[in-house]
Amino acid sequence: MLLSWPGWCASASDDDPPLSAIPVSALSPSENCDRIAAIEEELLGRFTARDLQRIEGPEQHLPLTPSGKFRLAVANFSDPFTIATTAVDAEISNATSKSTSAFGNGASGFGRRFGMSMADDASSEFFETFLVSSLFHQDPHYHRDPGASTGKRIGYALSRVAISRSDFGQPMFNYAEFLGTAAASIFVDSYHFERDQGPGATSQRIFVSIGSDAAWNLLTEFLPDVAKHVNPRFILLRRLAERAAEQH
Repeated sequence: MLLSWPGWCASASDDDPPLSAIPVSALSPSENCDRIAAIEEELLGRFTARDLQRIEGPEQHLPLTPSGKFRLAVANFSDPFTIATTAVDAEISNATSKSTSAFGNGASGFGRRFGMSMADDASSEFFETFLVSSLFHQDPHYHRDPGASTGKRIGYALSRVAISRSDFGQPMFNYAEFLGTAAASIFVDSYHFERDQGPGATSQRIFVSIGSDAAWNLLTEFLPDVAKHVNPRFILLRRLAERAAEQH
């Protein structure tokens, strides 16, 4: 049985509210509410066993070349799930922001937020999945440990932000997580005019992103085990929470 979420998105009819992953407390009435529901429906329809394999990261018989890591970064960036959650996040921010905000409201505000968020994703994939992983010969995949006990798996998943795997299967420091996240954060700060600037604010965003990745590792470790019992809307909510944290 799938766990479902209450009908949270505002509806034209109070008698039959639609099912949505977006709490009404975080969403003011918006003309784009139907668009959110359509995006979410498409997202859930695309979430298949193949997606679970892709999230997990296959065992590599041969190490990825730099060109292979670049293709993986492009695939991650262009994944329909990534685009859908980015669009939903942009609409939530658009609907809950004041008209005097840096991005404004309406279609233009949504477009600015969506475009900037997609640029953030592209920067993250470029620095972490491709550039730093290639320079340090690091495997950019996450590799699960399904044969271990639950406690060991939790510790293993949380430790993967610091310990990764080389292209040849040996443990190594996770340069992509720390150097890649730092490089991406510094780069995106150069065009995020609405953010607080300075070393302190940038450092805070870097460590928030690393902590969020640790939580994502936990989900990735156990998701294939519970996929038949947990609605994938949970992943959508995690992505939205992560983006909200990054904005502060």
